[in-house]
Amino acid sequence: MESEAGAVAEPDESSEKIFDPVAALDAEPKSIQPVPENDPEPLPVQTPLAESDPEPEKLAESVPQEQTLPEPTALQPPGETQPPSEEKNVSEEGGTEAELQISMNTGAEDEVVGKDVAPEAPKEVEEEKPAEAVTLKEEASAEVGSVKPAEDQKEGEPEKVESETLKDAEAAGGDCVKSEKNDAKLQKEEDTVPASGSLSFALLDREQTRDALRTSRTLVVLRGLPGSGKSFLARAIADVYKDHCSVICADDHGVKPENPESSADGYKALDEAVVACCSAGTTSSVLMVVDDTNHTQDRLARLGEIAEQHNFVAVFLEPLTEWSRDPAQLTKKTGRGLQEAQLEAMRGPLEEMSLPLFFGWFLLSSARDKVRCTSMDFLKTLDTLDAFKKHLSDFTGKAEKEVDLEQYFQSKGTLLHCTTKFCNYGKAEGAKEYVQNPTVKDLYGSAFELSLSALFVTPRTVGARVSLTEEQLLLWPADAEKESESASLPRGSRAHITLGCAENVEPVQTGVDLLEILALQQEGQRGELIEEMELGSLTYYGEGRWLLTLREPICSPACFSSVYGRKEIEPTKKEPEKKKKQKCNIL
Repeated sequence: MESEAGAVAEPDESSEKIFDPVAALDAEPKSIQPVPENDPEPLPVQTPLAESDPEPEKLAESVPQEQTLPEPTALQPPGETQPPSEEKNVSEEGGTEAELQISMNTGAEDEVVGKDVAPEAPKEVEEEKPAEAVTLKEEASAEVGSVKPAEDQKEGEPEKVESETLKDAEAAGGDCVKSEKNDAKLQKEEDTVPASGSLSFALLDREQTRDALRTSRTLVVLRGLPGSGKSFLARAIADVYKDHCSVICADDHGVKPENPESSADGYKALDEAVVACCSAGTTSSVLMVVDDTNHTQDRLARLGEIAEQHNFVAVFLEPLTEWSRDPAQLTKKTGRGLQEAQLEAMRGPLEEMSLPLFFGWFLLSSARDKVRCTSMDFLKTLDTLDAFKKHLSDFTGKAEKEVDLEQYFQSKGTLLHCTTKFCNYGKAEGAKEYVQNPTVKDLYGSAFELSLSALFVTPRTVGARVSLTEEQLLLWPADAEKESESASLPRGSRAHITLGCAENVEPVQTGVDLLEILALQQEGQRGELIEEMELGSLTYYGEGRWLLTLREPICSPACFSSVYGRKEIEPTKKEPEKKKKQKCNIL
């Protein structure tokens, strides 16, 4: 024992390299250098040992005394530890040759089985560390650094004892913080993602509509308060239509909808971007989405004008989220940092524009030209017929005066449509009830196929009769035929497309003219059959009313949408001038 003990303590350098656990308790904490964390390089003091004893057996022989520590009582706080002399005696008594051999075998097995297996003593130290004082923590860390075998730590691997201890100490608080962060992230996702059913739009759900809009020119105008879900809806539309869709966002052009007066340049840039996309003529410009609040009549009318100028059908959509018009909730969901009062001020104009000027089926670009060409051919042919020349006075007032029907009728807008309900922004009778109809809500933005069954001409208008299907009749108002002289005309009789009007005649007259012809038919007047033309049978009903019943109806795809117009400037009433009172002069 004396020889072996002397062999261990013989060189002075080895006592500096490998700390004795008993001596470590007597030494001051500042004199002991713990193994630094996250230092991949080995300590300089260990270099001579690595050079002199490179073999694992020799390294294991120098360690056993550290591994054969007494029970963790040696690492108790200073007040509970034994005096240094007593601890030294205990160590000498316990350090028999047999125990030394057992510890050497244990160290060799640890080296073979796994060098990452830490001894039990450091684990108990870790459990006690959080409850100790700061000075005790420093002493314990120094003791652990001296007790941990060299083979338990791989070369280049940072010290794990202190980091694991800190993790245990922060376990309770750390889990709480992590949970709060996850809850906050989840809440944010719930706020930005609309609830189920908020994307129930025909242009997303109906396959027939998707197929039709992918081949037509459509401008989807999003409207709604900030935070209502417009951007989410825009992404959903872009995902469905993919390469056929372009999204233009007002935020990218510096538009601040809460302050329109300061956004004049932004709106100008936005409109220029929309016009440029409409004029591009690429596949991606077939369906365009404008993401903005569009809560005023001027903005809705302006985008409608751009759509009409470039032969686009405009569809106006507002998110269906439950909070879409609740300023209190929108303040939390919008990223603009707007106050509830600002959102409340924007909600007023938005609700005023909830109802459009009118609803109707708008012919898609693929069918528009065909209908126009067919009607022009009909007018040219009618001009040349002798039967028509006999009744020129119906149009000119003089029998000898000729008329050019192509010049006589003026086109009313480029978008051909069949009006279903004239709302006048909610001022028309029955407008609010029509908008509340669930069928109107569900089918808004849907694509239909209209059947044009006849063309008709009167001294006032030229138009096409539309024969409605059962599904289309669900969108037809019940009182649409009330202006007819015969109240027994079937529902949908007035459905028509205005192709042109005479000078100073409004398009609404076209429906009235059609009802007059149908009323004559219902009364039994067959009219005068003129001839069988290539397109169908031509009949004259007197007073300049001509009806061409088509042999084969013209099938025209159309989209059920709405129109917003410019504000009508009401003339200001001049106040009557007050009569000047005569002055009385006293002479």
